[in-house]
Amino acid sequence: MSPIFFRLAETVQYLQDFFYVVLVVRIVGSFFPPRTAGVWMRVIGWTVQMTEPVLAPIRRRIPLLGMLDLSALIAIFLVDIAGFILRQLFIFLAVHV
Repeated sequence: MSPIFFRLAETVQYLQDFFYVVLVVRIVGSFFPPRTAGVWMRVIGWTVQMTEPVLAPIRRRIPLLGMLDLSALIAIFLVDIAGFILRQLFIFLAVHV
């Protein structure tokens, strides 16, 4: 059994959880946009930079439903699937290598 692959599986889970938190902060930030330059503006700017590479391709393929943007929900679903597959791969490698 290889502890390195178990650690990689844990790291994938931590990164997935981190992405979820950043995405939720971005969603909340879209409802409360910053009015002046300050900490909240920097936080929202940082979350946009972190999540836009994932959300932009989804937005190009999925049209808006009126005023409803489903790209964040689809991103959560896709990141969950990708994280599950990677964790299972690393656990398989940890047990069989």
